[in-house]
Parts: sequence; C-alpha cells; structure tokens
Amino acid sequence: MVLDLVLQGRHRLPEGRFTNPWLREERPALLRLLRWKVSRFLENRVPDSFSVPVKNPEPERLLDGDRVFFLGHNTVWVHLSGRSLLFDPIFGPIGGVVRRKTPVPLPPAKVPRPDLILISHAHLDHLDRSALRHLAADSRVVAGIGTGKYLSGYRLVELDWLEEVRIGGILIRALPVQHWSQRGLLDHNRSLWVAYLVEIDGLRLFFGGDTGYFPGFREIGAEFGPFDLAFLPCGAYEPRDLMAPFHLNPEEAVQAALDLRAREAVPIHWGAYSLGDEAPEDPPLRFAREARKRGLKARVLYPGEGFRL
Repeated sequence: MVLDLVLQGRHRLPEGRFTNPWLREERPALLRLLRWKVSRFLENRVPDSFSVPVKNPEPERLLDGDRVFFLGHNTVWVHLSGRSLLFDPIFGPIGGVVRRKTPVPLPPAKVPRPDLILISHAHLDHLDRSALRHLAADSRVVAGIGTGKYLSGYRLVELDWLEEVRIGGILIRALPVQHWSQRGLLDHNRSLWVAYLVEIDGLRLFFGGDTGYFPGFREIGAEFGPFDLAFLPCGAYEPRDLMAPFHLNPEEAVQAALDLRAREAVPIHWGAYSLGDEAPEDPPLRFAREARKRGLKARVLYPGEGFRL
C-alpha cells in the first residue's frame, strides 16, 4: 500500500507540499505540542545533563578500515571501502537554542571530511547548517526534494521517494518514512523527509532518519531487503499520544528492524538532547532488551563508540 501510493505520487500535494498519504495527521497538533512544551518547562522536567557515557575517539580511528561510529543523536559516521559517509551531522545546540546535554564525542573541526553527507529531513536537529559549514565544503550532500532552499551553495543532490543516485560507486536510494518537515512558521512540509538505502560493494545499509512505525517497513523489507545493518531512531517517544505517529519507541524500532529483514540494528536518535519525556538512558536499554527477546542482533553504541564492519 505505502509503496503503491508513492509510485502514484500521492505524497506530493498540488501546492508544493508533501504528505504521508496513508496517515491522517500531518504533524503533532500544534496546540497540544505547545501545551506539552510549556508544561515541561514549568514542571522542570528537562534535565540539565544526561548520565550517558561519552567516548572521545581519535579522529584517525574514523578512517581506520571499515568502521561505524555513533556520534550522538542521529549523527552516524560510516567508513567503508575507503569512502566516508556522515548522516545527519549535528554537534552544537539545536537552532542555537536547545542545549546539548552530553559533550560531543568529536568537535566538527576534528571530524574527517566525509565524501558524502546524507540529510534525512529539514528539522533543526537533523539539518544543522552550522555543522555543514565545517564539514561540507568538498562533500556531496544528499537530501529529500525541496531541501535545496535551505542548502544554497552546497553540492546538493535532491531525491524523491524511491529515486536513486550513484555517487563514486555508492548507490543511494531515498525511501519513504512517516514523519514531517519544518524549520520556520511558513514552510510546513515544503521539503521531503526520507530514509536511505545505501549500498557499497554489496553491503546494504538502512538509515531510518526520523519516523513513526508504519506498514512501509514491511514493504521496504520485502522490496529492498535484506539489509546488513539498519540504523533506527528510538528516542523522543514520550508522551506517547503526542509522539507515536512520528517517533518510534524502542520496541517499535526493533519491530521495524525485523520488518526490514535487517541482520543487525543500531539504535539512534538519542543520547544528546532532551526532546521527549522518557529518561535519557532508557532508549538503548529498552532497545537491547527487546532485541534479545525478539532474536535481533543489536549493536548498542554510546556516543563516540564504534565497531568494525
């Protein structure tokens, strides 16, 4: 159903906006969202810092063979077959306002320049222009269609859902997920949110960006799987009635990995910012517990940790 609707172009609205054509909600209800944010502030539910361990890898380790590093929140580094990819880089405060609660594993000035930067969508905690100014001078940048309005001056490739491009021998296909996009007051859903299939020398990766649970995971797994490794968001999931359409909780993230037919999965979208009411330490613990129960091989990485592919 999901992929059929995409092939029919049902996600593209006449006025230049995008939509999840299988979903009634287009974003969290604005009044409910504001009420929740105000109550968090008044009730002092935003922690000053997280008790999340952070490693500080030497920059050269990021280039030492085939490796993956989790750099906090949605920022993932992949070095494979001599090529480097960086997903959703962000290192400082969100929009200059929402403070990072854990130190950065590596400041952007010490991150090796990647060959490719892949942006999942235009929200401020995923498309961070201050990070791109440090990193993207010589890099190709890939993002969903409509994102070019925020990325003037970069070597940008914009993809619609199910479109693909080959860059330097790397296959990149944009895939549908269930989310939304906005940076200012008047640009709601004027750029597309995407997940990515990335294939390098036969190894297939799935990067989930930001998403709620939806039937598209099963369809993507059937059409494009299996995946050798899936990066799946599992933070900012409470309060559930507000977040469920657009953010996976850890148990849903494990189910999504199983739907995708992923051999291994890494939980992301946690460990740096206080964006939900859940305890900051909970997402990876719940993900690992559910993965053990369901027979999924989980790679739980704390910020700054990595492993050899």
